Formats: sequence, C-alpha cells, structure tokens
Amino acid sequence: MALTLRADLPFLRNPIRRTSAKIVRHDRRYEDGATVYQPVFLFADERGVFIEVRDSVYLPFPKPVIGEMVEIVYPEGYPEKARIPYPVFRALLYAMLGYAFVVLGMEITGWW
Repeated sequence: MALTLRADLPFLRNPIRRTSAKIVRHDRRYEDGATVYQPVFLFADERGVFIEVRDSVYLPFPKPVIGEMVEIVYPEGYPEKARIPYPVFRALLYAMLGYAFVVLGMEITGWW
C-alpha cells in the first residue's frame, strides 16, 4: 500500500495536466510463462518538449494499438510520471488495499 501511495503522491500534491499522447510501441516482458505488454507513449509536456514515457500498467495484450491517440494525465512539473488513467482499476486497487488494511487491523486488535 505504501508503494502505491508513494507513486500517487505527486498526483495528490500537484495540479493534474491532461493531454493527448501517441502510442509509439509496446515493451514486452515474460512473467510466469505469459507475455505482458506495457504501452509506451510520446507527448509534449507543458514546455513543449517531447517526452517518451512507459505506462506503469502491464496488459496481457498490446492495447492501445500503436499509432492510437490516448488521453494521459500527469502531475504538473512531473511529465515523467505520466500515465493512462484507469479510474476503475485505481478505485478497485485502493478498495482492496483498504479492505486488507481493515481486516489486518481487526485481526491484530482481536475484533475478528
């Protein structure tokens, strides 16, 4: 949970920038015998400098397709932290982490 919060901290502290980016490739990895893909996108930051960023989410298929324009978000001043927003994924992630934290707290305090 701490690592997730640490990665999201710049998004909580700074204004959020939204812009369009072009998918330029997918980085491929092999994990547990399966191939996973990580989209890489190119966009211009607030100074107009083009930057290439690898999304933090791995997918089991190369999606979005190369050449597709997608909306991305990044904290102002941190274009290297840009990512494709997955609001449902983030909500589920924090719900699961919160649930695990509450259950752990109840187990430790004897309420369970």
